[in-house]
Amino acid sequence: MRRLATGLAMLLAAATAVAQPRIAIIIDDLGYHRQNGQAITDLPAPITCAVIPYSPHGRKLAERASRAGKEVLVHLPMDAGQHIRLDRGGLRQGISENELLDTVRQALSQIPQARGLNNHMGSALTEQNEPMGWLMAELKAHQLFFVDSRTSGRSVAQRVARQQGLANAGRDIFLDNERDLVKINAQFNKLIRLARQRGQAIAIGHPYPETVHYLQQVLPLMDDAGIQVVPVSSLLDTPALDTATTDSGTHAGS
Repeated sequence: MRRLATGLAMLLAAATAVAQPRIAIIIDDLGYHRQNGQAITDLPAPITCAVIPYSPHGRKLAERASRAGKEVLVHLPMDAGQHIRLDRGGLRQGISENELLDTVRQALSQIPQARGLNNHMGSALTEQNEPMGWLMAELKAHQLFFVDSRTSGRSVAQRVARQQGLANAGRDIFLDNERDLVKINAQFNKLIRLARQRGQAIAIGHPYPETVHYLQQVLPLMDDAGIQVVPVSSLLDTPALDTATTDSGTHAGS
């Protein structure tokens, strides 16, 4: 805890008088653990809550998050390849257009509070232009946005979203690939540095007890650090037509 406190002190000391940087924190995988999910919805900041459709507690957590003023996403399972098990209602490789559209529509009906969608896993499917094109067109028809979790460095999802003029964003930092408070703190500081460099940054975390505990401690300090925590919808790119590509990191399981 001493090392964590030192890290937080350094974070506060780095505050500057320039335009206030903005960060969005998406917590993925909500729906399988009720208590941890409730702790996320109760956090003292506008955290974005990404809920897995058909999960045991997903509907109630989405409702609770919405009542708490939190933004909600559908966290849609997508094929990661390598024979990794796909959650119910996921998008598998080789899926037809009609199957994909039906699956997406059913997922959206599970979480009616959702304002957007991001991928759960998907390191294989997000590399494929055709299914990503079908997905982005459907999201645009529903006036939703897309956030690329960037589980693959070869993901084309955000580029396809831009090509279709769909509001979109991409993950910059994973907070908790390692479930250790000191390492989560190091990732959080990377997030803050990135936001200060370019004005905004997006992190993804998970409802692990370590992540919940860390965020409970650090979020009340953000005003003093000169950092604004915002829903991810505040940080979207809304292109008319843009074929630019983006750099991305990798993570197998967001």
